[in-house]
Amino acid sequence: MTKDYVVAEGKTYEEALGNALKELDTTAENVEVEIIEEGKSIFNLSVRNCKVRVTRKNVMVEKNILYNNDNENGHYELKFDENRKTLLIYPPKGTGKAVSYEEIISVLKTQGIINYDTQKIKDALGSREICSVEIEESSESDLKDAEVLVEISKDEMRAFITIIPPKGGRMVTKENVIETLTTAGVVYGIDSIAIENLMIESNFNKKVEVARGKDAIHGIDGTMQYMFDIHTKIRPEVLEDGSVNLKELHLIHNVKKGDILAIRTLPTEGVEGTTVRGRALSPKTGKQVQFKKGKNVTESTDELQLIADINGQAKLIDDKVTVLQVYEINGNVDNATGNINFNGKVVVKGNVTTGFEIRCEGDVEVHGVVEGAIIEAEGNIILHKGIQGNNSGKLVSKQDIIARYMENCYAKAYGNIQAEVVMHCKLESKGQITVSGKKGLIVGGEIRANNDIYARIIGSHMATATKLEVGIDPEIKERYDGLKEELDNLMKNIDSVNKAIDLLSKMSKVTTLPPDKQEILTKSINTKQYLDTKIESVNGELMNLKQLLQSLSNGRIHAENIIYPGVKISIGNSFYFVRDQIQRSTIVRESGEIKIIPYMG
Repeated sequence: MTKDYVVAEGKTYEEALGNALKELDTTAENVEVEIIEEGKSIFNLSVRNCKVRVTRKNVMVEKNILYNNDNENGHYELKFDENRKTLLIYPPKGTGKAVSYEEIISVLKTQGIINYDTQKIKDALGSREICSVEIEESSESDLKDAEVLVEISKDEMRAFITIIPPKGGRMVTKENVIETLTTAGVVYGIDSIAIENLMIESNFNKKVEVARGKDAIHGIDGTMQYMFDIHTKIRPEVLEDGSVNLKELHLIHNVKKGDILAIRTLPTEGVEGTTVRGRALSPKTGKQVQFKKGKNVTESTDELQLIADINGQAKLIDDKVTVLQVYEINGNVDNATGNINFNGKVVVKGNVTTGFEIRCEGDVEVHGVVEGAIIEAEGNIILHKGIQGNNSGKLVSKQDIIARYMENCYAKAYGNIQAEVVMHCKLESKGQITVSGKKGLIVGGEIRANNDIYARIIGSHMATATKLEVGIDPEIKERYDGLKEELDNLMKNIDSVNKAIDLLSKMSKVTTLPPDKQEILTKSINTKQYLDTKIESVNGELMNLKQLLQSLSNGRIHAENIIYPGVKISIGNSFYFVRDQIQRSTIVRESGEIKIIPYMG
């Protein structure tokens, strides 16, 4: 029996039509062709076949030919015949599902079809027969192909496209998109995969990134490597019996003439970047680190190394690589040596006797006893025995002070203070004060620390007056009080100036001021401007100092064993007098009040 129609597939429309004509054994002039499903390909590879329904002309297809199964879902076909578009709606059979109205409308919109009779479509969907709905008549000029809109970011590092769907015309291909991008100036970083996915998903009217530039990779800064430890801290060894071994401190970084003290690496130039338009992006060259030379140091001929000029101690002082020589005194500091003023480290094998002075830019290490002498050091002060100051001994260190014992002396450290016994001394530390070892005793005197104070025993059973203070930096407090006084004077001065300006300004409105009065007014205005600036500056510093003083009030006092009566404790601006023994406790300040809590040392 001769077939009146067939449904055929092929990778292309031509192949599908050819297969159908071969099966019907006829030519294209004798048939009508309906495209059921358009084919799709990527990189010339078919990912979806083209499907066509080919019917002999002047042949009425019987309805029952369409139903080959007992149950069949309804479906639809869009028929394109010259300038006419026809929608064929096939009803379901048996328990099959009908085509939904929403599905039909969605397809029409995708095809860019906007002229249709919704009621006719609804009537056709409700019919149990095959219905043909004429949905649009258009001329060749009404057909519109899909469009590709290109958008490039301001920095030219990203490019986007938006595909506007066709209206009866052709869909764009990957090649069309790339050609459009190239025409718009996008020549670098095109993402072919993103374009392919866009074609597959038919993602219309949505801006999608399809090209990205390459950022310039900036050069790496040069580096500095020090060949000696720049962060050495004093860590005296605590022996099993509780005493402190001050012999093995490993403080000196000995170097010889010609030793390399620091090495630097050169910066890199970086890697050039490119925008999507192909414009080159120049990278920033890395910054070169500069050598900072101190005393007794030379730069190598290739300018990549710092070399020691002499034998001595390597240190980083004010960020400068410096070699300090060690000045060693085998005996006492006395009449035979006179006062010592040195730019390196001083080591005294004997005693420092009463009335003499040592001043140096490095550390001071004394193996004997310090009497009523003065020692001032930019570095640490280390007393292997201690100081018996006779109320005239004085120690001042810009870093730490460590001694076995301290009696009747004044000592100030910008770092920490550490000892085994402290008796009747005035100590000030910008860090913490630790009195440990066998005795760990603080008795008599005034002990001040910005941070914490640690001891085993504080005071004595004889109720010796002993004052401990934490949380206040005396220098900061003195500066704060001075600024408050200065601010009061400034406010008085500006009040007088304002009165003079007001008076002279009123006079100038009534009559012309004499030259001398005009000069006074001008000077007063200039003075006011100066005072306003000064007041603002003083207020700013006062606020900063106030915040700093408040933060320092977190200091604590730790007694591992006991605190005796007679001890006065100050934390910030709070005070506490010890009237009864306090066992193994930590004294803290909370909410403006001093409290005793379990030992936290």
